[in-house]
Amino acid sequence: MPKWTVVTIISIQALLAVPAFAEPASSTPIEAASSPQPETAIPAPDGAALSHAKLDKDLPQPLTTPSLGYVEGIFTDTGKMLVSPLHWETSDWLKAGLVAGVTGGFFLIDENIRDFAQRHKNAVANKVATVGNDLGNPAYTLPPVGAFYLYGYLTKDEKAQTTALLAVESLAISSMFTEIIKVTADRERPSTGAAPDQLHGPHLSLKNLSFSSGHTSSAFSIATVFAEQYKDNAYVPPVAYGLATLTGLSRIYGNEHWASDVFFGAAIGYFVGKAVVKLHATGTANKITVVPEVGSNYTGLSVQYKF
Repeated sequence: MPKWTVVTIISIQALLAVPAFAEPASSTPIEAASSPQPETAIPAPDGAALSHAKLDKDLPQPLTTPSLGYVEGIFTDTGKMLVSPLHWETSDWLKAGLVAGVTGGFFLIDENIRDFAQRHKNAVANKVATVGNDLGNPAYTLPPVGAFYLYGYLTKDEKAQTTALLAVESLAISSMFTEIIKVTADRERPSTGAAPDQLHGPHLSLKNLSFSSGHTSSAFSIATVFAEQYKDNAYVPPVAYGLATLTGLSRIYGNEHWASDVFFGAAIGYFVGKAVVKLHATGTANKITVVPEVGSNYTGLSVQYKF
C-alpha cells in the first residue's frame, strides 16, 4: 500500500476519534400559562420569596469534587466522543476534512520546515524552546492545575475547581487518543534522519512515535479548557493558546516532531478540550426543568426545556 494512502487512512481514523465540533446548543425558557387559584388554596404570605423556587435535583450539579464518579465520567465522555461522528452535521465533516487536508499539506513541506528550524538555532531560542517543551509535559503542567483546584477549593470558587477537573479530564482523553494514533502510525521522528514519509503502520513499539505530537496535544487540551471557561476574560484565551503554540513550535525546533505531527496534535487537544467543556455544560442536566411559581393571588408552573 502506498505511504500516502496509509497517511490518509491514519488521518481519517484519528479524526473519527475526535469529538463533534458543533457549539453547545442554547437553552430557551418556555413559560406555561398561569392559572388563577383561590388565595386559600396555597397560603403564600411571602409569595415573592417562593416565586422562583427551583428543584435542585433537576438542575445540573457543578463538577467540583474528584471522586470515583469523576473517573467513571472520563470513560463515559470518551465513549460519547468516539460515537459522536454518527451525529455529525455537514459543517462538522467539513472541519474534519479541513484538518486532514492541512495535515496532509504539512506532510508535503515537513522536510523544508525541519531544515529551516535547524538552520536558525541560537542560545535565546534554545531557552525559550525549553520552556515550551516543559509546558507540554504533564509532569510540569499537572501541579499548577492541581494548585488552581486548591485555590478554588480554599476560596469556594466552584468555577476554578470545575475548570481544573475538566482540564485533567481533557488531558487524559487527548493523551489516550494520541497514544493510539502514535502506535497506529509508527512514524519516524525527524531526529532519526529519516524522511518524513517513513510510516511503518500499526506496530506495538515505543520507538518511532512521532505522529502525532503528544506534548502539543497535552498543551492544547489544557489550554482549550481554560480558554473556554474564561473566554469572558480578554487575556485568558490568547495567553492559553499562545503558550500551547509555543509548545508545538518547540517540538519542531527541538527536532522531535514534524510540523504535521504538531498541527494534528494541536487539533486533537483543541477539539477534545472543546468537547469536554461542552459535555459538562449541557450533557449532565435533564432536558425539562419544572419550576413552581407562587404569587400572592396566583399559582403556576414555569417550564424550561433545554434544546
